Amino acid sequence: MRTIQQELKKWMKVNKVQQRQNKRKKARKKKRDKERLTEREIKELMGAYRPIYRRGKGGAFRQR
Repeated sequence: MRTIQQELKKWMKVNKVQQRQNKRKKARKKKRDKERLTEREIKELMGAYRPIYRRGKGGAFRQR
């Protein structure tokens, strides 16, 4: 039969290995900060604030 001391040593070894693995996972896994964009910035990215050109009288392009 195993003694308490032997069981504790075995448990400590297993625990240390798990702690090392957890540290490695935490070190590798970095979360990226989410970028907060305003409504205006989103519309700019979508192209809502670009100049609009149409054909005017006589066929020339004019800005609206």
